Amino acid sequence: MRYADTTSDLNTNTSIVHVDTAQADIDTVANTSPRHVNYKLWTAVLCAAVLAGCTSKGPSAPPPPASAPAAAPAPAAVSSSNLPPVASWAEYRRRAAKLIMAANTSNTFTGPLQEPMWGVPSVTIMLNADGSVRLIDMLRSSKIAPESNSLAQQAVRRVPNFGSVANLPRPWQFNETFLYNDNKRFQLDTIVSGR
Repeated sequence: MRYADTTSDLNTNTSIVHVDTAQADIDTVANTSPRHVNYKLWTAVLCAAVLAGCTSKGPSAPPPPASAPAAAPAPAAVSSSNLPPVASWAEYRRRAAKLIMAANTSNTFTGPLQEPMWGVPSVTIMLNADGSVRLIDMLRSSKIAPESNSLAQQAVRRVPNFGSVANLPRPWQFNETFLYNDNKRFQLDTIVSGR
């Protein structure tokens, strides 16, 4: 802020404004304070680093075909379409539990289970021969935390395919129990119990 003195010239009826130059010097110094200079310096260094990282040092990959739209990435980098067949339902259930956990990494937790759990819904997952989900049925609903029932079903639906079950005996289904803590994050009984 600058301060001004206004004086009147009696002969000409005009005002003369005197600006306090000391305050103007302070404003100039404030804009070049060490903190302001460091901010400008760090901004310049950051921009230079980003631009340096954008340069190419080798042959670049060919661009994707123009006709193919870019697909949104899946929630997890798990591809179940090329999974090898398994020999038993127990092995299939362990693999399915890992796929569910991988597809829901932001909704899971590790470590000890709390007592009591917030919700413990159990679902039956019925499959088609190719391993895609045909139906999710509630085997045991959580009465204390009914919201956990739908959260468990949503977690299963995030896995598009569990791998072929054509070599396993019918019915093509398995059960899974979700163990939810108070933060609405889960572990799976198959992984916790190691069965």
